[in-house]
Amino acid sequence: MSSEELHTFGLLEFRPEDGTIYLKDARMVACSSAAFGILRKQLIQNFGVDAARRALWQIGYSQGYRDYLSVKQVLGKEVADYAGTRLYAIMGLGRVEVILDVEGNGSARFRMETIVRNSVEAEEHLAMFGKGEDSACWQTQGYASGYEGARIGREVYFKELMCKGRGDPYCRFLAQDAADWGDEIETLRKLYSPTDKPDSVALEALRAELRRLHELARKQRRALDRCRERTLKGDLDDDSPAAQALDLAEKAHFIVRGKEMMEAIGQAACVARLDTTVLVCGETGTGKEFLVNLIHRQSSRAKTPLVSVNCAALTETLLESELFGHVRGAFTGAVGDKVGLFEVASEGTLFLDEIGEMLPSLQAKLLRTLESGEIRRVGSNKTIKVSPRIIAATNCDLLAEIEAGKFRRDLFFRLNSFVLHLPPLRERRDSIPLMVWEFLQNSNEKFGKRVTSVAPDAMALLMSYAWPGNVRELKHVIERAALVAHGDTIEAWDLPQEIAFSKRVDEDHTLNVKSNERRLIRLALEQAHGNRQAAAKALNISLSTLWRKMKVYGLSERRGSTGTVPGRAIDDTSEARDLPPEIAFSKRVDEDHTLNVKSNERRLIRLALEQAHGNRQAAAKTLNMSLSTLWRKMKVYGLFERRGSTGTASGRAIASRS
Repeated sequence: MSSEELHTFGLLEFRPEDGTIYLKDARMVACSSAAFGILRKQLIQNFGVDAARRALWQIGYSQGYRDYLSVKQVLGKEVADYAGTRLYAIMGLGRVEVILDVEGNGSARFRMETIVRNSVEAEEHLAMFGKGEDSACWQTQGYASGYEGARIGREVYFKELMCKGRGDPYCRFLAQDAADWGDEIETLRKLYSPTDKPDSVALEALRAELRRLHELARKQRRALDRCRERTLKGDLDDDSPAAQALDLAEKAHFIVRGKEMMEAIGQAACVARLDTTVLVCGETGTGKEFLVNLIHRQSSRAKTPLVSVNCAALTETLLESELFGHVRGAFTGAVGDKVGLFEVASEGTLFLDEIGEMLPSLQAKLLRTLESGEIRRVGSNKTIKVSPRIIAATNCDLLAEIEAGKFRRDLFFRLNSFVLHLPPLRERRDSIPLMVWEFLQNSNEKFGKRVTSVAPDAMALLMSYAWPGNVRELKHVIERAALVAHGDTIEAWDLPQEIAFSKRVDEDHTLNVKSNERRLIRLALEQAHGNRQAAAKALNISLSTLWRKMKVYGLSERRGSTGTVPGRAIDDTSEARDLPPEIAFSKRVDEDHTLNVKSNERRLIRLALEQAHGNRQAAAKTLNMSLSTLWRKMKVYGLFERRGSTGTASGRAIASRS
């Protein structure tokens, strides 16, 4: 394909029904040359020639650089390498003729000479200011420098030798590497590169006004957030536990948005003053540790220590010694007595993080301590009375771990006195912009940067990403983006590849099992008008399973405004809903309906395997599950791989049991 064969519809996507034009993922705008000329005139008159030249050059450079990357993604590198002149013409900026091109892609030298006829910049400059003594095609120079710089991967500058804006018949440009310009490169950089020095009093005044407006917007945003929080609180008094918990969260810069998070904070505040065991559930990075600290700080034990231990970070022997202590000579290396964390936190709070990773043999000892309130140090027969408050946290599905024989059922019931669920970040996307802003401010202070904004396309990627690492992952992504950002704005290319090239998350158009399961459960509850028994029957799952999945997916609807007990999920009128799910819902319904979760899950797995041509690893990634889980579900649903007659991997087929 030659450059002449490229046409508008090969590069641009017109969406008149949406009122948008796109080049790959970059939105484009068509405007009149008169508007372009007026913008140019305003820049020159308000900020001076030097500032206008820099601004237009930088706009052109950014556009050219991004256009090359977009064309490269759409049509490939081979086409993108020569598509710049044609794309420039398609946008109506002028016709480009290349008269000399010494290829610099991978070589040590780059040199190009071009002629631009019908330059819109030159014509509008003539119309606004008349014939001048200097070149006028500043944005064109920036566009060409950005496009060719992205193409060869080096710093490139175009210089205008002839310009129609000063009376020449056409515009002529010379381009070279920064190194080949010699001493002249400093002049070019001074003309076009950003500068911190004000070029005029008007420019400095504009910057001051922008800073004032930025600070005003920040204050208004915080005021709006406080107003929204008061609205979500309802009639809570300022001295109520929930209100105090929200104040603590705000002071700790913990973003609380959405009904689920507000309910989690409110429930944590209520249980904080009750000296009972608490189990905090949620995916990694959702803020479980903050919630534990909040509970401790609002409890009657706030002045005593909060002692934490990660059950997944220590071996069984070390964890036992850490929790219960040991006496001298109990094992090799025990050169003295050691006080365990149960004793250290006896008057305070003991936080058992990642409780689901504790081995069963140690779970039995933990259960005995929780029931008796006594411990024995390793190697000792003496019992010691302890009374810490226990808060446990896990990112595992403990009921599934019980079914798999990895977690003790009796210990689960002992820890399950009060359960708090934190929703994943993908289910509370309205919190992402505030979190991005908060993490950006922290990154500026931490690294001495001055990044003040996030580009719209970058924010769109952040909003659509699935965030498997939740808030912790978002924080690290913003820190990295702030570090690598070249200006005061985080662009899409400053984000990690897994985000920059991710597809938009849409639970209705994905093979993600969890997203589709949540959608099916929500649809079943809507069709059953909130009756869980009817919904479970339609889904072909037990009522206890439906209850558990509703809590996992945050589908328990609250009725704070109707006068009923807050926190109850939509159900029939039976008071059995106030009982634990293991007792209230035990009857299994096995009839098949169109909303059958298992049938839909089987269909999704089969479709994923077909799309992956039998590759289980690729199918598991598509379905957002582990390889072992996929293998187990394939056996459960009668889906298995069978080698075809060729005997090769390409001959794999998926057979199913009817």
